[in-house]
Amino acid sequence: MTDGTVRSHTQSMAADRVSAATGKAPDDWYERIDAIDGRSIGHAAIAAWLVQQGVDPWWAQGVTIGYEQARGLRIPGQRSDGTFAVSASRQVPGEREAVLDQVVPVFSAAFGSDPTSERRGGKRPSARWTFPDRESVLVTTEDGTRAGTVRISTQRERLVGPDRMPEAKAQLQSLLAGL
Repeated sequence: MTDGTVRSHTQSMAADRVSAATGKAPDDWYERIDAIDGRSIGHAAIAAWLVQQGVDPWWAQGVTIGYEQARGLRIPGQRSDGTFAVSASRQVPGEREAVLDQVVPVFSAAFGSDPTSERRGGKRPSARWTFPDRESVLVTTEDGTRAGTVRISTQRERLVGPDRMPEAKAQLQSLLAGL
């Protein structure tokens, strides 16, 4: 999907950041992954192999996704299970739990139901709504980049195809804008 709904891995994770974090440029990793038959061994095996090479697990996931997109094994927004996801975020003044308390009623009204689960406390309080078609929305709150702010991150997950991504992302953005 190249309509701007989701960014490709190369658009969202600069090669110099990958190199600094992993010791190799993405293209160097992709060649090494090709050499271990990356096109056929699957996402989990690639990520595990990268961790064995000393790559931090978070970066291993990123390199794996970049490889899969570069080799045409998945398109931006597609998960390793074949479903799709979109995200949107916003930074607002406040405290994590208090902001989540403001977000939950807005999202519950939009979805016509209360969250199916909530996690309070910790660094990322969250709420999740799971729908009968198995799609779900996850909202997390965490400290923002500026003192006294909270970053609200939302994800619509388990979308059955890329055609759902623009509408789902627009809804998340609209809900966040209304806060």
